[in-house]
Amino acid sequence: MPTDVLAHLPTDGAAAMRAACTPTITEMKGSLILQIAGDVRRLVESGRQVVDLTVGDFRPKHFPLPAGLENRVVDAIRAGETNYPPADGLPALRTAITRLYERELGIKYSPDSVCVCSGARPPIYATWALFVRPGDRTVSCLPGWNNGYYAQLFGADHQWIRTTAETNFFPTVEQVREGIRGARLFSLNSPLNPTGTVIDPEVLRGIAQAIVEENKNREEPCMWMFDQVYWKLTAPGVVHQNPVALVPEVAPYVVQVDAISKWVAATGLRVGWAVLPPYLQDRMKALIGHIGAWAPRAEQVATAQFLEDGPAMAAWSDSLNGAVGRRLDALHAGISALQARGYPVRAISPQGAIYLSLQVDLVGRGFSSNEQIRKWLLEEAGVAVVPFQAFDLPEENGWFRMSVGAISEAEVPVALRGLEGALERRLGTSVGSR
Repeated sequence: MPTDVLAHLPTDGAAAMRAACTPTITEMKGSLILQIAGDVRRLVESGRQVVDLTVGDFRPKHFPLPAGLENRVVDAIRAGETNYPPADGLPALRTAITRLYERELGIKYSPDSVCVCSGARPPIYATWALFVRPGDRTVSCLPGWNNGYYAQLFGADHQWIRTTAETNFFPTVEQVREGIRGARLFSLNSPLNPTGTVIDPEVLRGIAQAIVEENKNREEPCMWMFDQVYWKLTAPGVVHQNPVALVPEVAPYVVQVDAISKWVAATGLRVGWAVLPPYLQDRMKALIGHIGAWAPRAEQVATAQFLEDGPAMAAWSDSLNGAVGRRLDALHAGISALQARGYPVRAISPQGAIYLSLQVDLVGRGFSSNEQIRKWLLEEAGVAVVPFQAFDLPEENGWFRMSVGAISEAEVPVALRGLEGALERRLGTSVGSR
């Protein structure tokens, strides 16, 4: 008879956890997005139709891998590419990444500047670990993805730069110049998760110049983590810019984070990287090696080959941007039509990534929080969205993230009809007839 292990465990698991774990881990918060996913799952299991716009991922049914990548992964596995890779990635992949950046971003690095990891999260974690000690000042913008979690894990004195829709949810140069004084790490993401907006090139240039100026007379530099994991997902006419291309003098202070997760719709393949000064790469390599956060070898082999295939890459980017853009454009057009009819909603025009910023301006009109509006949208409209509170924004101002990575094009009008119906029932048809 097997031993009943549960009979030997403490009955008060929470107390046992607090006694066993460090204060940092005890206080660590779980993902609000995952909590929302639980609400969506329970509603779907009850038989309700829900258009799930919460997932920052790609549903393979709608967004399959590019065939050129998928076939190469299979070929690499069959060729026996299944043992450990080097801790900083296969040389062929690191070379392919530098060629990609030179070809499409106009910046030239050596392969010794690249550290390949299992997706974008390990180089983000490693960047914090390289530069931030407990009590160090760190800076990021609101809203933004996951900075609060990392700041808590590393015991940082984290400072937020608040942004608004009027600046595309990006900071001004002056805000950054003031914010980074004395800071050890500044974090910025573009195209931006959660808003789907892209930073203005001149603002990016000004921020890079501010970083250079801040570091002129400092012994310990302010480092800049530039997360560009969505950089090839942009709307027509929108151009992604890189700070090192704009201001080469900022290169010693920039850690660029990237991955095939988003712009190749390959989240589960876990191939990401950091591009950083070579004298820092060795330290990141050591950390990644100690925690075993390297990308699988077969996927690295396939990714290197795919990145070197210019025509296949271009065709894939056109296809993915088209599929994402059609969904985002349709959502934006439908929400704008509701706004034109007098409903208290608006959305920012699609610019990049897989996200649309939606404002449902009902706080003070029967709702006191974004969370109340979120639950109402889920239950009454059958539309699942993520409040900007999941991205550390404290203001209850009705802003939400909508993600199109897990939906079909046919689900967009379903979501819009659900939203319109919920608004009509809440506010009356007279609003929509204006």
